[in-house]
Amino acid sequence: MKKLLITVLILFLTSSITVFAQDSIVLKAGVSKINSVPKQFFGTWQVKSTLVTTDSPKNFKPSSADMWNLRRSGNVIELRNPMTGAVAEIYLNDVNNNDITFTHQEKEDNFKLTDTVKLHLNGNTFTGTNELTLTQKKIYGDQYEIVIKKAKYTIEGQKISGTSIY
Repeated sequence: MKKLLITVLILFLTSSITVFAQDSIVLKAGVSKINSVPKQFFGTWQVKSTLVTTDSPKNFKPSSADMWNLRRSGNVIELRNPMTGAVAEIYLNDVNNNDITFTHQEKEDNFKLTDTVKLHLNGNTFTGTNELTLTQKKIYGDQYEIVIKKAKYTIEGQKISGTSIY
């Protein structure tokens, strides 16, 4: 049952490109990083992802379509999925003009899923990659095994509506 639950959870996570249900989110970044994020990054995006490579095709979907709403309030950036109502806590790694890198990490009892999203903004579109690493701790009595599964997606975003900066 636990294996089935983890498989269903993984399929959900990969289909929503790191959008996880949580009560609150915070983009953890210094003020200088947040202030250097281009304004066109914020707003609602239609996002398409296509699997490029994986060592575990059973755990990662070949493609998905999703929506991201990115908005800023002070020094906090939220990534919400209007389709599911889910929210993600993300960490801003780097901003270099129109190139943005952020990560998300979700931890549960015996697994950790890390997403690293790298994107390039070009007006009302973006392109990039989403690299996922699933680390599972499989317990066998008093012994355990660490299993790491990886996937890389190309992502394309099309702006649906304007910015969300307060």
